[in-house]
Amino acid sequence: MSGTGDPRHMIVIGGGVGGYTAAIRGARHGMKVTLVEDNALGGTCLNVGCIPTKSLLHNSRMIRELPHHLELVGSEAFVELKQDVFGNLGVEKSAAVDRLVQGVETLIKRNRITHVQDRAVLSSANAVRLEKAGREISGDIVVLATGSVPAIPKVKGIDCEGVVTSDAAIDLKECPKQLAIMGGGVIGVEFAQIFANLGTEVTIIEIADTILTEEDPEAAAVLAKVLEGEGVSMRTGTRVDEIKAVKSRLQLNLKGAAGDDRIEADMILVATGRKPNIDGVGLEAASVDTRHGAIVVDERMRTSAPGVYAVGDATGGPLLAHRATAQAECALADILGTPAPAMSALAMPRAVYTHPEIASVGLSEAEARSRGPVKVGRSPFSANGKALVDGHAEGFVKIVADAEYEQILGITMVGPDVSNLLGEATLAVQMELTLSALMFTVHAHPTLSEALAEAAHDAHDGGAIHMPPARKR
Repeated sequence: MSGTGDPRHMIVIGGGVGGYTAAIRGARHGMKVTLVEDNALGGTCLNVGCIPTKSLLHNSRMIRELPHHLELVGSEAFVELKQDVFGNLGVEKSAAVDRLVQGVETLIKRNRITHVQDRAVLSSANAVRLEKAGREISGDIVVLATGSVPAIPKVKGIDCEGVVTSDAAIDLKECPKQLAIMGGGVIGVEFAQIFANLGTEVTIIEIADTILTEEDPEAAAVLAKVLEGEGVSMRTGTRVDEIKAVKSRLQLNLKGAAGDDRIEADMILVATGRKPNIDGVGLEAASVDTRHGAIVVDERMRTSAPGVYAVGDATGGPLLAHRATAQAECALADILGTPAPAMSALAMPRAVYTHPEIASVGLSEAEARSRGPVKVGRSPFSANGKALVDGHAEGFVKIVADAEYEQILGITMVGPDVSNLLGEATLAVQMELTLSALMFTVHAHPTLSEALAEAAHDAHDGGAIHMPPARKR
């Protein structure tokens, strides 16, 4: 794209996916852009979140399934996992991370963006102080993309040695024999499966009655059953009251509906979520409003301070890398005066990258029913040829549509690699497609995507081919 020669200077604070997307988009439209990031480019997603965890999930899954594949070729080899296998997986993980970070660095250079490695603090709405350099720079536009940090609960003993966050867990050299995970959300279940795959005895402690409370209960139940089958113990409806160091181990005192209990572990992973990283950024000096620990923005990502925008995890809400990217594009469209939908008009997909995966977009069945009559269709992966030949047929696709017009309101999927179906699912919700539009779109066979069309048929009139005929009313 050729630049438009925009002479304004934009300062972007934070080099995560939201920050570098804003910086690159502005530079390609002719803006002078300064990107300030004190740590590695790529932010949470590339360095301690999405990418390293997906690498660990993939490679630990391969190790878990290795004995089965050896058996298929007639091998009786016994695979003994060494305690330091996690460190070996870390080499693969770091290689992927380094390659992607270097790619971002190259993009920053090729787009002629000034990259300043420093800590930035707002001194006004259009001025930023560089803490290490001890100088101030000014700009016409400021984009805040300061990301997030682990949220640490106020539990006595949380600072004991051996209690780690997900940021630290990805760089462990050895697997603990026993791991207790505080939190049964996305971070908690993904790490539970990583370590369980490598032979660690894992216990998830979740204060809610179920894991993954933000997901469809049916989908969460499928994953919970798989995790239990893999040896993960789940203590739901339970909270950690206190942590104590006992010799070389950690003791967790638990409180739950069934009464008090006590367990021990070699390590505790705090996976109670993340929170916006906005402390010490100078928001008060720039008159940037916050609410509930996050920067307040409108549907165009404008803050309360003129010329100051905020994107990504700093704005709260679902802390998703692709949401940060979408917010950055939305903000830049407003800055540049180019047409683009407001954030409120965008369907936002999300996924849990365990095995099976959970992927969803739009309204859940419960949310849709609360708004009026709906049609619901399902297609189990046990009836899908591709899922069966791949050897992973657990799960389903569920489609929720408006009962009168059959507009697709939401899609929930749990099964093998269902995150790869999110593109089509999100497009269906974003473009307000009807069940008929999805039913009569030809889906290649054999593919997992056929389950989307089957679920649409089932919602329309119970006419899915690979399911029993609907009962006549």
